[in-house]
Amino acid sequence: MIETRRLTETARSASPEETRERILAAAREVIARKGRRGATTREIADVAGVNEATIFRHFGTKEALIVAVAQHFCGFLALRGVVTQLNGNLADDLLTIGRTMYERMESQMDMIRWSLVEQDYEADIFAATAWRPQLAILDVVGEFMQRRIAAGELKGDPQKLAMVFMGIVFMHVLGRTKFPHSELHHGGIDAALRFYIDVFLNGVRSR
Repeated sequence: MIETRRLTETARSASPEETRERILAAAREVIARKGRRGATTREIADVAGVNEATIFRHFGTKEALIVAVAQHFCGFLALRGVVTQLNGNLADDLLTIGRTMYERMESQMDMIRWSLVEQDYEADIFAATAWRPQLAILDVVGEFMQRRIAAGELKGDPQKLAMVFMGIVFMHVLGRTKFPHSELHHGGIDAALRFYIDVFLNGVRSR
């Protein structure tokens, strides 16, 4: 937990980028504890060690701050950096993508929880803005699928293939907590991902 602290000379002299980072981290922590509705800009300011007015100067509104949190911690750039380098064995590359996505989702369980629990909160704002990072991630994986379709390794709609693959990983992340004794969660993440990738690439119907 970020330690609540009074304003100090260090906090006041921080760069705008440092102040923004501190506010985003504080907002994520407070929202994880209180939810989007329960989180107040006053508490976020206290945790970040800034004046409440500083939050509004950087983000404008509480809703805009929450959207910024969703976008800032989405992990899009890291995933893009990984995926753009992949050009090896298809199953191995999918394993790398799946593992990267799994680790990203694991680190975002607090955000996933409050997104699912409070999905009706300012739905118009979040439908239009907060999901842009997820759509960007979908595009990255879709571009990978498109490259492999062009190479003759896959067939189908690249965006739909990306959605299915991302959904499989997302299901595993949620299922690990809900169904910890499932055989799908035995043997580590790589074993599970290899099973999913085999089903994704080859199906289950006897030929």
